[in-house]
Amino acid sequence: MNAKEYLSQAWYLDKRIKTKERQIDWLRSHAAYVSPKISDEPKVAVSGRRSPVEEAVVRITELENEINSSIANLMMLKQEIGKAIRGINNMECETLLEMRYLTFLAWDQIASQLDYSQDYIYHLHRKALGLVKVL
Repeated sequence: MNAKEYLSQAWYLDKRIKTKERQIDWLRSHAAYVSPKISDEPKVAVSGRRSPVEEAVVRITELENEINSSIANLMMLKQEIGKAIRGINNMECETLLEMRYLTFLAWDQIASQLDYSQDYIYHLHRKALGLVKVL
């Protein structure tokens, strides 16, 4: 795994968390439209089958557990990546890498905040990647 792939892991994990959060939002919004059938007759359970409402609740709970686990992994990964970034001992490069790989800023935002041209940001990024030691 090269330096860029290593540093990009947190970004991809963050995107996966956001995707799961959108899935939960969708399930919650659509579960509201599923209403249980109400009748005077008691319902006999049919070989472990769940109602649509139960299925939605179970899936939401599973996704919430996955998200919590992924968030814990993301926090540990960011600490590890931060340590690798701080290990390059170049303040300019460290700042750029932190902005890109820990706070997920876009190139134009980084250039604006550092008051550099975008071309120089790309040059500095290549230099910084060369300094990173993958753990």
